[in-house]
Amino acid sequence: MPHKQLNVEYHVRIVGRAAIVAIVVAVILSVAGIGIWYSQNDVPRMNEDLPAEDPEVMDMALVMTVDGKRVDVDWEDNPSVDAIKTLAQDALTIEMHRYGGFEQTGSMAESIVRNDSVMDVGCGDVVLYNGIQICLYFDDNSYSFTRLGKVAGMTDSEIVEMLDKPGATAVFTLE
Repeated sequence: MPHKQLNVEYHVRIVGRAAIVAIVVAVILSVAGIGIWYSQNDVPRMNEDLPAEDPEVMDMALVMTVDGKRVDVDWEDNPSVDAIKTLAQDALTIEMHRYGGFEQTGSMAESIVRNDSVMDVGCGDVVLYNGIQICLYFDDNSYSFTRLGKVAGMTDSEIVEMLDKPGATAVFTLE
C-alpha cells in the first residue's frame, strides 16, 4: 500500500507542475497575441502623422474659444501645448461633454505627447488626459494629467457658467 500512495503523490505533483507550466505558457501567448493585434489594427498612435514643428507656428499664439467665445488662457510651455499648436494650424475642434459634474472633456482625433503626473486641478485648469482628451475644469479634481494651461481673466462663477452644461465646443486656433 505505501508504494501506491507514493505513486499517487508523485503523479499529483507532476500534474500540478504541468498545470502551472500550461498557465504560464497561456499567459505569455495571450500577451504576445495582444501585441500582434495592436500592431496589425488601427490603434491611435502618438504623433504618428503630425508634421514636424514649424518655428513660425511655435511662435504664434494659441487661442481657445468655447462655444464661440474667446477664452484667454495662460498656456504652459511644454511639448503637449506645442503639439496642440501643430494641430491648431487647421483649427482643432473638440466636441465636449460634461463629465463627473466638474469638467468638460472631449477627445482629439489622435494622441499627442504627454507628461502625466498626479495633480490637483480646479476651476479654470486646462489639462490633457491620456494624451488624447482635453479637459476644461470648472470644479476640483485630482488625477494624473499633463497640465496645458489656466483660464485667465474670468471669475470662477463665469467659468462655471460657461462650462457647467451638458456639452460645449472648444476650438483651438493660432494667431
